Amino acid sequence: MRTVFCGLTVVDLIQTVEAVPAANEKVVSTSALLDVGGPAANAARTAGALGAFPTLVSPIGPGVFGTLAREWLRESHVHVVDLADDGDPAISAVAIDPQGNRSVISSNNTARKHGFPEPTILDGATALLVDGHLMDVQIALARTAESRGIPVVLDGGSYKPGLESLIKHVTHAIVSADFHLPGVPDDQLLESLIGAGPRFAARTHGGGSIEAILDHKLYSLPIQEVPAEHIVDTLGAGDVIHGAFVAALGAGQDELSSLAAAAQLASLSVQSAGAMGWVEKLADAK
Repeated sequence: MRTVFCGLTVVDLIQTVEAVPAANEKVVSTSALLDVGGPAANAARTAGALGAFPTLVSPIGPGVFGTLAREWLRESHVHVVDLADDGDPAISAVAIDPQGNRSVISSNNTARKHGFPEPTILDGATALLVDGHLMDVQIALARTAESRGIPVVLDGGSYKPGLESLIKHVTHAIVSADFHLPGVPDDQLLESLIGAGPRFAARTHGGGSIEAILDHKLYSLPIQEVPAEHIVDTLGAGDVIHGAFVAALGAGQDELSSLAAAAQLASLSVQSAGAMGWVEKLADAK
């Protein structure tokens, strides 16, 4: 089983604080961590931890932070196809309060120059994930995957311009509560996504149930409620869902089973520090 993830890689400076600083206020963090992140990168790391042999297609670069990012990805069993010839990945500053809520400032490097992967990148792939951050590359990959019958999963953290051209090649869309289509009421979002191309669409809400449509039938998937006192860090929980879903789908599981398993893993992830802290907990549980 081989999976491909295309999108954003960042380097996160993650600090826990007693309270997020107000304007012109300085606070002292209680801990600090430098780590690789980003929707596609975290999803790929999740798939790697689950044995899905992920390849990450992303502009990272040969700079100091890029070198660190590639090393951290390698440690997570992620093969990297770097689309950047110079520079560094985007940088994010993340503050996490005692309730696990996060505040993020990110550069994203949306105007950064990047190349295109070889068409053979999808050879042997069982699933492709796209996150909307490299629209030209992702449209090309999604079109190729569609022609080969490879499932294309959209990580819809938020709406991005040009998404309409990508969504027509997507087979599975999993979006967050922060995802909104222009001109579409929230109560019609999943139906609108299905009408645009995907055969499966789901929306997460951070807690409670997950809404999903499959074969034009509406489902509500209950997920494990995590008590507030057990929540450590919500950073990357959505990425864990996407990575685990792709790993399960690529292994041949059906959509609803894949999503249920992914949601269970995300519930574990918010009880651990960092986007990948759950890996150790999962190993201990076995």
